[in-house]
Amino acid sequence: MFTVIIILVICFLLWKFTPNPVNRRATEMMFQMLETFHIINSTVKLDVFTKRLDFLAKLAVGLPKNADLNKCAEVALQSYYHKYPSNPISPTARLILNQPDIATSLKFRDEAYTAFYLRSCAKLKDEINTLKTTTAKQRRIEKAKDLAEVVLSGLKSTDRIKYAEYINNELASVSNIVH
Repeated sequence: MFTVIIILVICFLLWKFTPNPVNRRATEMMFQMLETFHIINSTVKLDVFTKRLDFLAKLAVGLPKNADLNKCAEVALQSYYHKYPSNPISPTARLILNQPDIATSLKFRDEAYTAFYLRSCAKLKDEINTLKTTTAKQRRIEKAKDLAEVVLSGLKSTDRIKYAEYINNELASVSNIVH
């Protein structure tokens, strides 16, 4: 009888502490979302940015519906912090883990594109300030103009006019460095 009770207790403990496969999969996907979010917030390469933004949306849509999102998000955040202690986790990334639909919203995409453009222009400004020839500086301004066209054509949310204004103001700021 005692042996049966011990076996039942062990079975219960194994059942209780063995991670749910659905939650484990959701946690892995959320960890990938955090890694992807870091790349989205740090890259200045348009192709990397767009592919990662699409990948983030794909992960968000693919999260298992019956997973415990809060529990999975907490485990993913802890795992991410332990693997990348020097990478800060933004409030937006935390919000997206708990509300994955945000990653597919037009407003989020427009905000991400705008932030990408501002970050790219900051890099171009730094480059312009180190260049000596006007021709080289003009090439960087042209690069900012070309990138602005691509980003502006990709804005789709109802707030796109506001984001376009930020982009046009930043383009003007880059252009004014040479003049």
